[in-house]
Amino acid sequence: MKTILKHLLIPTLTKPPFANIGEWLLGNGVPIFMVHRMQVDGGSPTGISPEHLRRCLQYLVDEGFNFISLETIVQAVAQGQALPAKSVAFTMDDGFWDQAEIAAPIFIEFNCPVTFFVITGMLDNDLWPWDAKVAYLTNTTQKETIAISLADEQFLLPVTNEPERQEARNILRDTIKSIAATDIESSLEKLEKATDVAMPKIAPPYLRPTTWKTARQLEKHDIKFAPHTVSHRILSKLDATSAKKEIRDSWQRIKDELTSPSPIFCYPNGRYCDYGPREIALLKKYGFKGAVSTLPDNINNSGSSGDYTYNLPRYSLPTDFHDFMKYCSWIENMKHHNTL
Repeated sequence: MKTILKHLLIPTLTKPPFANIGEWLLGNGVPIFMVHRMQVDGGSPTGISPEHLRRCLQYLVDEGFNFISLETIVQAVAQGQALPAKSVAFTMDDGFWDQAEIAAPIFIEFNCPVTFFVITGMLDNDLWPWDAKVAYLTNTTQKETIAISLADEQFLLPVTNEPERQEARNILRDTIKSIAATDIESSLEKLEKATDVAMPKIAPPYLRPTTWKTARQLEKHDIKFAPHTVSHRILSKLDATSAKKEIRDSWQRIKDELTSPSPIFCYPNGRYCDYGPREIALLKKYGFKGAVSTLPDNINNSGSSGDYTYNLPRYSLPTDFHDFMKYCSWIENMKHHNTL
């Protein structure tokens, strides 16, 4: 019933006269959406379908929204300037092949700028991210249940179907996020034993990265590239020297490989507990103009003081189209005005 009501109400509330009244009172807000994996043959078992991404972008075109770049948002916020009404921005995180080969051409098709945050060690083929390894082990196991002890907790996770595997992936990732970065490898070794799956040294095809060559080609089509660390380890879980290296080295690699990298950073995981004043000070030291989190909220349309540009919120691109409509409208902005 709740889903039916949502699908009936949101299209109504996002059209005149309700939209006109809501926008006049609250504005639309300025959402930044992040896209991760694309759901295609030979790709990730979860993610956004190309058809859904096209539908979202076509909706924005039809409704008169403005596609703006993340750099435009950072500059406006830093200078306390208002952003254009009905603006929307997009980002992609990590650097997987399907983001570059499937998602990027769709953004190009719609003349929509996008900032692509890449894990540089992945593009250098030096590693594949620990959270991708968790997904691989969980997806590949032939066991019906994963029994494992992590972070002083005992888990018994059923994995007989995709919803159960998704829940297991989420629990395992969240648990490993809570431990020290130095303990991640030992946790993965435990998970290998628990799943009875041997971890390959090279990422399987559906988890392969894009290439620097492809990135250079995409740069020519209004796609900006920026760092998402070297290894995707959570910065707050690292010592000061390691955190500095993750930020500094990833920025240098992108500058070495690309023509016009964007001086905006993307925090791994991106919650408040995953970064802090230490990381923000390092970003300023190395010339970054801003950074994005994964905290769901609209951008303050009139700018903000302090370190707001280094804490910019984003929404995961929802798989439900009506949720997407809501995030782009005055309805979501109403939540952030504490009126709901």
